[in-house]
Amino acid sequence: MNQTSKIQSDVQSETNQTLAALAWVGMGQIQSSLNIGEFNVPCLLDLGVDLKAGHRGIHMSRLYQVHQDYFLHKKLILMQMTEFLAHALKSQGEISSEIAMKVSLQFSMTTKSLKSKLPGFRNYPLQVIIEKNNQTQNTYLQFEVLYSSTCPQSAGLSMEVLKAGNSLPERLPATPHAQRSRTVVKVQVADFSEQEIQNLILSVENAVQTPVQTAVKKADEMEFAVLNAQNLMFCEDAARKIALGLQKNPNILGFSVFCEHQESLHPHNASSVIMLNYRAPMRVAFS
Repeated sequence: MNQTSKIQSDVQSETNQTLAALAWVGMGQIQSSLNIGEFNVPCLLDLGVDLKAGHRGIHMSRLYQVHQDYFLHKKLILMQMTEFLAHALKSQGEISSEIAMKVSLQFSMTTKSLKSKLPGFRNYPLQVIIEKNNQTQNTYLQFEVLYSSTCPQSAGLSMEVLKAGNSLPERLPATPHAQRSRTVVKVQVADFSEQEIQNLILSVENAVQTPVQTAVKKADEMEFAVLNAQNLMFCEDAARKIALGLQKNPNILGFSVFCEHQESLHPHNASSVIMLNYRAPMRVAFS
């Protein structure tokens, strides 16, 4: 055996009973790609395993090769991700019994304007976390939706100013303040597919009623103004609306909803959180 082979063999198999176990060893932000719809979508993958006591390190190159064979350019469906994780965990032999992954990408969807039905295009930040051992597997999704929120208090004050006028004004004497707002939704799910992810995003947009628009004509902008007036909401209202819709989905095991209204009246933001049966992932965290 030459010196190079001896070094490689020694490093790979080195054990020492004084070496502590590790909860996570792996790679972060692996540059990769998934097949979503008709597109190959760039993504970043975090992938790692636990390491039993007494072992110096994992077989990291094996993890990367399994990513090449079972993840790269594959479909974003739970069955495929489960197969990928099973092969990745098996690649470590007896030194690991748990594995976790996080994939981060932009989930693309086509849109239509409210009245004129003009086509548009949106990207939604999406992360998927799966944690697996020989007995259990937990799956989580996180996505973000942008929407418009008009302050109920401000709308009421604007009406008071309008009613106080003695004649019909040529332009509004006061307007309620509104802001672009966002919600970050975390769900633990029994299953997922591209269609299920799209349905989840649409259900949140339908709950708030005022998702941001893409291409618009005057008729669309007028309808958007009407929807804002019909759906005045504080951040507390938005969180409750979204939660009500999520509770009706039998595929959702638990959820956490964060709403943030980026104030135009104040230099700070208004935010709220609502949760139901939600336990955060143990090995990796959403960002």
